[in-house]
Amino acid sequence: MKRETMKFLGKAVLFLAIFAMLLAPLQQLLERKSLSGPWDMSNKVGGFYNEPEDEFDLMFFGSSHAYAAFSPLRLWEDTGVKSYVFATQQQPLWATYTYLKEAFKTQRPQAVVVELNMTVIGDEQPKDSVNYSALDYLPMSWNKVQLAWNSGETLENRTALLFNIFKYHSRWSELKREDFTYDPDTLRDPYKGYVLLTKARAEQARPDITGVTDRTAISEKKMYWLQQIVDLCKEEQVELLFLKSASNLSAEEKAMLNTVEDFAAENGITFHDFNEDYDAIGLNGKMFYDEHHLDGTGAALFTDYFARWLMEQGIDFKTDPDNADWAAAAAQYDAELAKQSA
Repeated sequence: MKRETMKFLGKAVLFLAIFAMLLAPLQQLLERKSLSGPWDMSNKVGGFYNEPEDEFDLMFFGSSHAYAAFSPLRLWEDTGVKSYVFATQQQPLWATYTYLKEAFKTQRPQAVVVELNMTVIGDEQPKDSVNYSALDYLPMSWNKVQLAWNSGETLENRTALLFNIFKYHSRWSELKREDFTYDPDTLRDPYKGYVLLTKARAEQARPDITGVTDRTAISEKKMYWLQQIVDLCKEEQVELLFLKSASNLSAEEKAMLNTVEDFAAENGITFHDFNEDYDAIGLNGKMFYDEHHLDGTGAALFTDYFARWLMEQGIDFKTDPDNADWAAAAAQYDAELAKQSA
């Protein structure tokens, strides 16, 4: 294993030198782009790197349960706190750890939220589509090299994750104008990482988790990365919040989440499961885009409730309630949200 690790790292360093000179423009041309909403992840992940330094006092990390639930613009309207959702599809915990490290390069938030969906679902080895979603829009760095290593199973797979030209080299016939005009330095997301989902398709059933007190173990791998996340936030002196967004949690998932709650208590980490607060939030089954993801109306109600809960935690957040740029983005968000109830 050590020899394979050194072989991978040596190959990565050599390829980085060649890549920087010759292949970076070609990879940028061929890699997939996601520039149209609501899942415009090129803008949401890539755009984070074009945000001002020290802009966000709160950041959210995790899977789609994070980017479909927490609306930074709504939160800013409620509290004046600036935030960003740095989440990806089914983001594995080791990717969350990398995204935290990437965020801390430019941001000094008072607190970070890790949404806990991926502690109770997800395979030990995610699908390639999940891994590429986490890696594709990250700029090249040592953090990205480590994430490729942690995400892949073989040297070939890890190399392809790091240099995705090996995956997308056959896209020549699919190239569009946006591929040729794509410029990562201009990416921005006015919604600050949030995905505004359309009105619920059908009423979604809420499983009964009342009285679920069982503890079901989660894997050693997940526990390891949870501890890495805890240690990183302590090292960076950032308040860490372990939260589960409203997502129609099943009884089986609740039993696993109870184990994470115990872990949080042992480490002095604030924990809360908002699946127990539907009545207080005002949520019902018609406010979900699908079985587990809130639609725009549900996310707005959820964020309002979360804002009140957050202010009760005693964290000394900086606020900027009169920021003109945020006001303009919030007006755009409010107008789009209003269409759902029209």
